[in-house]
Amino acid sequence: MIPPADQWNWAVETWRELGDYADLKNLDITLELEPFRLSQLNNIKQMARFIDDCEHPRVRANIDISHLVIADNGPEQIANLAGKAIPGHISDCDGQVHGDLPPGRGIVKFAPYLQAIKDLNIDGTVAIELEYSPDPAS
Repeated sequence: MIPPADQWNWAVETWRELGDYADLKNLDITLELEPFRLSQLNNIKQMARFIDDCEHPRVRANIDISHLVIADNGPEQIANLAGKAIPGHISDCDGQVHGDLPPGRGIVKFAPYLQAIKDLNIDGTVAIELEYSPDPAS
């Protein structure tokens, strides 16, 4: 098994290289918090640490509100991503299972999260992320 510290360091090194390439294209690249036990970036604290360790202006956090809810990260924790994030995704969830529901179909209280994102003073577009349609033709 590869020790977690080595996995972390390899990821940081790789994302720095990706950041250098993104810089050539004048793009920012983002990482998304995944609210799963085995994910290394499964909460805001870990995401902020990773962005800090990368020390690259093109490597940023993507703020996905439903992922924060599932990870039990409240809106007050978003301030930890100041200077480290760009706008992300809006989707809803049942609070337990990842599902990318349309806003209003789950339990997410969006107003405090959106205010916390606004308080970061970041420019950009927030996208609505939806789970795959059971019938893509409709």
